[in-house]
Amino acid sequence: MIKLVQAYFRGFIGGPDFSRCIAHNYILDDKQLSFNIPNSNVVAAETPADINIPHKSSTWFEQNKKSFEQHEFVRFFTENWMYLPPISITPSSEYGMLSCQFRIKKTNKVDVLNKTNLASFVTEAYHEFHNGIDGVNTEIRQTAIEQSSKMAMPFEAEELENQINLIINNRGKPTIPAAVIKKINETDWIFYQELRSNVFSRSDFYCLPLSETCFLEVEFRHRVDLNHKHKKWKKHALASQERIMASITLADIPVEQDNLLTENTTKTATTANA
Repeated sequence: MIKLVQAYFRGFIGGPDFSRCIAHNYILDDKQLSFNIPNSNVVAAETPADINIPHKSSTWFEQNKKSFEQHEFVRFFTENWMYLPPISITPSSEYGMLSCQFRIKKTNKVDVLNKTNLASFVTEAYHEFHNGIDGVNTEIRQTAIEQSSKMAMPFEAEELENQINLIINNRGKPTIPAAVIKKINETDWIFYQELRSNVFSRSDFYCLPLSETCFLEVEFRHRVDLNHKHKKWKKHALASQERIMASITLADIPVEQDNLLTENTTKTATTANA
């Protein structure tokens, strides 16, 4: 009863619960990635996690990569949290969802270890894709030009460009803010956002170089289902995002764990040659 009263005054239930945190460790070649993250409140079938992420292997990346818009990546961890009303009246009353995904991205276009180059690359990749041959902005532009040409009084060039920009801002992929460097626990992350001014949903990205061609990317997706309820949970979602990021460390593999990995690798090789 107390929890229900607290949820009523807070305005929502759900979201990340840090009293139910789990520590996760992954081996990224010669480094150990560690982070603490709450259990999901979304019921889903769990898939076995492979803690070894050989990001320097091109074969591994090509065999496991997925593509979405300009993003090409290998995801290795995802967690989701729903935000709900204190008392659900209808099945479709969800306020929204926060999701967190860890993934490896790869590029040969820039030296990833140069964080200034990486900051430029991640936003330029967004603009180049959506304004490229298959981009949604290109489709919007072509459609607007065709429709204007069929009008009795076609738009003048400047007016047409303004109309195209208006449509892109409303339902396309508008220009996003430049990436910036955010220091979190003495580590400089590249931070950028994909968003539109007329939509509350957005994605926040944090990038950290791993090698000349690979980088770690952590995406936080803020999916807003009911715009008029977003104010109730947005601060909690952002605070949860910042808390998760503050828990992330990337360090040398502990000696005792490194020895164990070497021993297991040797045993595997011996068994394979037997």
